[in-house]
Amino acid sequence: MKRHYYKENIINICDKKHLTVEEIFEQISSSFPDAGKSSIYRNVEQLVESWDLKKVVWIWKKAYFEKNSWYHIHLIDEKTWKIFDLEEDIEIKNLPKNFKANNMDIKIFGEFA
Repeated sequence: MKRHYYKENIINICDKKHLTVEEIFEQISSSFPDAGKSSIYRNVEQLVESWDLKKVVWIWKKAYFEKNSWYHIHLIDEKTWKIFDLEEDIEIKNLPKNFKANNMDIKIFGEFA
């Protein structure tokens, strides 16, 4: 049985992008026509477990993934459902002065005016 592991390809595809497994599969299958969707699903699950990919958010019953390379905030436009990255260097005024944040997982839903 011929096996191909697509982990490195998936990590590269998801670098600074927010993609569903279906979108990842489309890009993988353009280079590897024999790729199976279930194989891509298994690879994505393993990459999430190993912290190489991050599940960003669920929108309309679809999970979006990205390469887990740096902490940042996600803005989700409720008109287009596009996901935008915002650098984590923001001030949160309500945090106690003696609290140092080490990690953030913030998703902000709204609309651009």
